[in-house]
Amino acid sequence: MRVFPNGSGLILGLIFTFVVSWIWPTGNVEQSNQFPIYLSNISIVLIFLIQGWNLRTDQFKPSESSWVNVFKVHGLIFLGPLSIVLLIEFFSIVPDVWISGFVFLAILPTTITSCVVYTSFAGGNSDIALGHATLSNFLSIIWVPVAWVLLINQDGASLFEKWYISGKEILPSMFLLVVLPVVAGWTLKNFTKAKQTPRKVKISKFLSFGCILLLVYFAMSNSVLSIGHDDLLVYFFELLPFLLGFLFFHLVFSWVGSGILCTAREVRVAEFYCIGQKSLAMGLPLLGVLSPVDSLAGSALISIPLIFYHFLQLGVGTCFFKFFEAWIKRTT
Repeated sequence: MRVFPNGSGLILGLIFTFVVSWIWPTGNVEQSNQFPIYLSNISIVLIFLIQGWNLRTDQFKPSESSWVNVFKVHGLIFLGPLSIVLLIEFFSIVPDVWISGFVFLAILPTTITSCVVYTSFAGGNSDIALGHATLSNFLSIIWVPVAWVLLINQDGASLFEKWYISGKEILPSMFLLVVLPVVAGWTLKNFTKAKQTPRKVKISKFLSFGCILLLVYFAMSNSVLSIGHDDLLVYFFELLPFLLGFLFFHLVFSWVGSGILCTAREVRVAEFYCIGQKSLAMGLPLLGVLSPVDSLAGSALISIPLIFYHFLQLGVGTCFFKFFEAWIKRTT
């Protein structure tokens, strides 16, 4: 399920995409141009097809980690940030317009490539990180739609009505755009017994990378077209302090949580990066499935926190490399 190059490549790609979408936005705000929707759906299918191709079931149970630790890490990945957001909503700390975006951000899985690469650079156990990250992304296909249905109210509908309405809209898209491509990719790889070569890995990595940037482009373009340049700048400066605050508490929570039932410093660093990151690679495709096409302004407000937060977590995550490396070397 590796999809991104290293963190610096993603940051440069995001910056370039932001600039292009700001200067030359294109989308389907007036429902007259279906091409962005078709291209977005193709990108989503390609992403999950490649993830299915790269899927290795032997990574679902991380080595050197007990099942108790597995439940701990994934409970903290999915429920820890969500508890922070629910407290934020309870005390009305964040404006209501951004709450859905923060809820969606909180229920997402961890990253894969960034998590593993950052763990490796910091001297941690990258195998543990890869196992947790792979399982997290696999579980998110089930968890994210379920959590989204339960947490986001739809015009005061009852729980049964939520399940029925959302299931009718989401499940067919989830099957066609997510589940089917993952199964097809995994089956194709095992049926052909194809071997992973450096060239194939490089092609799949940059193809997925390009698809993600394309989804970012359409998300940012829809934000610009539906909200406007001036209002979007206002929203950005309004949102930035809340994102930085959420990032701070997320990292503190991740560091404290990774220390529970964990004595090996290399493993704790791996768990810290797993718990402390949220995946843009899974978030944007799942948002494309979960968000109705006739609510682009709403989906834009949901995607903006995710896109900006991913950018922030990549930059801040690099700041811990030297500290963790020195801390691990002090192990007696």
